[in-house]
Amino acid sequence: LKSRLCICTSPKRSALGEVASQSARSAPAMAATDTKHGFARPEMFSEALAGSSKLDFSRHVFVAWGKAEEWPGEMPDGCAEGSLPQVLGGVVKSASKAGGQKVKLTFVEATEDFPEGDVLVFPDYLRLRACRPGTPGVQALEALLSGKKAPGASGDVEDIAGGFVFVCAHRQRDERCGHCGPALVDSLRGVPETKGMQVMKCSHVGGHKFAGNIITFSGKDARDDGHWYGYVTPESAAQVVSGCAARGPLWRGRLGLSEAEAIREGRRE
Repeated sequence: LKSRLCICTSPKRSALGEVASQSARSAPAMAATDTKHGFARPEMFSEALAGSSKLDFSRHVFVAWGKAEEWPGEMPDGCAEGSLPQVLGGVVKSASKAGGQKVKLTFVEATEDFPEGDVLVFPDYLRLRACRPGTPGVQALEALLSGKKAPGASGDVEDIAGGFVFVCAHRQRDERCGHCGPALVDSLRGVPETKGMQVMKCSHVGGHKFAGNIITFSGKDARDDGHWYGYVTPESAAQVVSGCAARGPLWRGRLGLSEAEAIREGRRE
């Protein structure tokens, strides 16, 4: 996160083993369920993460729908035919195919401030409101992803400011994400590093074994953006969202990079 000054002691220059030992020292005694699905499970910090996800897509679309604990294991395929996730999933798939671009689709938990049907598009930093069949929001989404004229600001389309933190909390897809994700969201509430940022629960992003998984978008003027992290714990979460962990041992890659490119970029730091 380029614009944020890092004055913390970052895991960026540390070995995976050092990060693991720091987390173990600061964590309380864990319950049996935590050693199986949570931050004390043996697989934590066991693999190098750079290049652990294929991120060579040009846009990342987030759709608000439902509650994280109620999402089916497969999103949107596990939802009822004709449901909002199915409809918007089809729009994203067909429009991106028409535009010849790779687009990642993820769902976020609907809230009072971000109701069902609202859509976020990165790195465009656009919010499309109330996207349902035939609405201006869906028409704008189709135009954007298919490469037609970009939508201008209106009552249904707006530029968004500030940063975003997406935390995988998809319990019915994998218990590790369901255990770690909500704990990370709770740990980030009210901390200084998230000032001006929105923290949201999201659906499966790949790499259950790397839970907790976090994606950060730091703001429209960032030099590079869309950073992915794994093995994040409540102790390291604030460093991750501040940008201090970018390209360090918790870093998986960033928007637009292939696995090989992420490995090379991580090695340069």
